[in-house]
Amino acid sequence: MDRIQLKEQLAGCEKVLIGLGEEWKSGEEVRLGRAYQALYELVKEKDYFIVTMATDARIYETALGSRQEMVQAAGQAPGEDLCCEALEEGLREKMDRIFPPKQELKESRWQRIVAPCGNETWRQCSLACTKDIWEPGEIPDDRCPHCGAPMTGNTTEAQVYIEEGYLPQWERYTHWLAGTLNKKTLILELGVGFGNPGVIRFPFEKAAYFNQKAFLCRVNMRFPQIAGELHGRARGIAADSVEWMASFLADNEPDGSGGKVNI
Repeated sequence: MDRIQLKEQLAGCEKVLIGLGEEWKSGEEVRLGRAYQALYELVKEKDYFIVTMATDARIYETALGSRQEMVQAAGQAPGEDLCCEALEEGLREKMDRIFPPKQELKESRWQRIVAPCGNETWRQCSLACTKDIWEPGEIPDDRCPHCGAPMTGNTTEAQVYIEEGYLPQWERYTHWLAGTLNKKTLILELGVGFGNPGVIRFPFEKAAYFNQKAFLCRVNMRFPQIAGELHGRARGIAADSVEWMASFLADNEPDGSGGKVNI
């Protein structure tokens, strides 16, 4: 699948499910920044959700993780009452007073991201004496205020991982995912290997298998293979997924200046 084909898939889809794997866990900051920006430009007008295995929280420093930019809540219909389109204006106003139109729900970009492996900038007690999780700098001496033990990152690397940090977003994600069934869905899996395949790789294959309107695009340097059951509805690309995604910016920068992208 080349870039034109991917954009055609994007143009025709109703939902976009995105998985970011091991290739997005670390790397040169500028390169990752360009990849995140390209991904934002590709999906910013779409109903999307991102599952990331990266624990460095860089995504929340990009446009994808914005807390200010508000978008229509995933799975919610616009607030316009379509059944009243043909009514005369006076009757419409009367109907609106009796049956107020539903308000269009809004959410910020960061609410479309879940990081089930955790966030290393958040802190937890290394002994897990409490379920409390603290944001960076909230505990100046970096020691648990309950037991005095050193703090550690709230990730799967902790001796005991406090999962409560990501669970609210995981519930939001599963609700969104249920809404993709029988919807034309592009599943974009970027850099996901076998380090923890139960988080993204296997569930994404399952989602593609059961949704006959889904198309899976898997980009991975070492493991681009596609299950035989998805023949004709999936494509594997052997490439570094971060470089591959960043290349979408290069397509739109004839002078190499890093200017505004129009994808």
